[in-house]
Amino acid sequence: MSRRLQLFAVALIVPIAFLWGCGKPTNGAANLTSPPGLASGGGETDVVAGDMTVFVPCGIAGPYGQLKALFEEQHPDVTITQEVANIDVQARAIGNGKAKPDLWISLGDREMQAVAAAERVDGEPVTYAYNSVAMIVRKGNPSGIESLADLKSDSVETIAVPSERNSSGYYVRQAFEKAGVWEDIQSKLWVTDQPSQVKMQLSSGKADVGIVYYPCKQETRTVGGKPQAMHGKVQLLGRIPPDLSGQIPAQAAVIKGCANPTAGRAFLDFLLTDEAQDIWEKWAFERAKQPASGERITLYLYCGAGIRPFMDKATERYKELRPNVRIDVGYAGSGCLLGQLTFARRGDLYMPGEDFYLNQAKDRGYIVSDKLVGYFEPVLIVQKGNPKNIQTLNDLTRPGLKVGVGEPEACAVGRTAEALLKNAGLWDAVQSNIALRAGNVPELGNDVQFKSLDVAIVWNVTAVQVAEKCDAIAIPKEFYEPSAIPIGILSFCKHKEQASAFMDFCTGEEGQKMVAETGMAPAKAKARVVAGG
Repeated sequence: MSRRLQLFAVALIVPIAFLWGCGKPTNGAANLTSPPGLASGGGETDVVAGDMTVFVPCGIAGPYGQLKALFEEQHPDVTITQEVANIDVQARAIGNGKAKPDLWISLGDREMQAVAAAERVDGEPVTYAYNSVAMIVRKGNPSGIESLADLKSDSVETIAVPSERNSSGYYVRQAFEKAGVWEDIQSKLWVTDQPSQVKMQLSSGKADVGIVYYPCKQETRTVGGKPQAMHGKVQLLGRIPPDLSGQIPAQAAVIKGCANPTAGRAFLDFLLTDEAQDIWEKWAFERAKQPASGERITLYLYCGAGIRPFMDKATERYKELRPNVRIDVGYAGSGCLLGQLTFARRGDLYMPGEDFYLNQAKDRGYIVSDKLVGYFEPVLIVQKGNPKNIQTLNDLTRPGLKVGVGEPEACAVGRTAEALLKNAGLWDAVQSNIALRAGNVPELGNDVQFKSLDVAIVWNVTAVQVAEKCDAIAIPKEFYEPSAIPIGILSFCKHKEQASAFMDFCTGEEGQKMVAETGMAPAKAKARVVAGG
């Protein structure tokens, strides 16, 4: 029997593994029945074709979707199906031989080591990127955590962490030991083999602090979905410094006995291409391989969530102008971002949605120079067609109306909403109608779009974004002052020259044109620079 027919026969008897953990597997059960190309080492050119199956942990469904589309475009004779599930479920299924995907993409190396020890890996695993761990807290950070040392305080009762069989749990222990807090927090630890349970513990109020992978700050459970900022009852506090935890090798491997090892190896090689590395980098991983154009400089920017329409456009354009300078942007409410940079003591730029937060950062000694980029103005948004006939701020006091505002401590739009309602003499009267106090402005826009709210106070930029499903109503300017949007260079910035150049781009002619195009008011005044900047 020829090698091709042998592989075809194997493919017909390989069992299909249904994996449950993050919900229903994406795209149904894996189809392992199509013949692969010629096997490696046969002396002939391998043919990358046929069906292949990839096992994908929940946390990387977003980047994987983009990688899959690109790989299939480059290899039109390959059809990929995937199983998306919790990584611990996948590791067990592969380790005990019940599942034999053509490729398994792990979030770390500990899980891969366990599978390799069970002799299930075909060849050497490939480190396709480097992962890291982060700390999350309950919304508003009620325990007041600003450093790892604060985990020892009485305000922290429960810390949810993955077990050390997971890379996240193993590496965070190293960080806690180096920070000198590990022994003191033993009685507070709640440990799970399923990392996805950590967020649930915080959301249900059963934990004060949790440990997750840093890319979870923008994960999506939809294959190929767009990055989604963390919201709801949980917020990101910040990445734990890699010099404490160590870098986490995120690895992938072909699995022994799979149906299409040729396609699996081709996908492994693809993961190290510049295009694939760019995708991992976009999703908050560190590159495993520097681009062919040479080593690049990465600037980290803490950016208010409402500024995203402008900043996404600005960073894309800047990448064209300076391909070796990458702007890694973390979006959240301006107040949440202040907590993040306070915790991390790392990063290069801070761009909140209001001067109030920048001034707090200045008071703490975190800002060395800053400039004005533009202005936000608040508006009301309602469901399309305005079914509740909301015309003025006074209408927000109507009994039974579901009103959304930002949380003043978390985001700039929340402070503005509170101030303008107080100026209008309506703050107390509106209280009983407030159905949502959001941690960021996109959350308000989403809830009006999906009809969870009747009306919300948002920025004019947000109103432009949701214009297809929402109507905007102007708020009289007598009740508010436009909110200044500054950008500042952080005192712990490692690349001040490059950070200053990007700040100049945002405040320069091309950047200001983008400000106007995305719905903000451009800066009219001369940029301000703090002494010593």
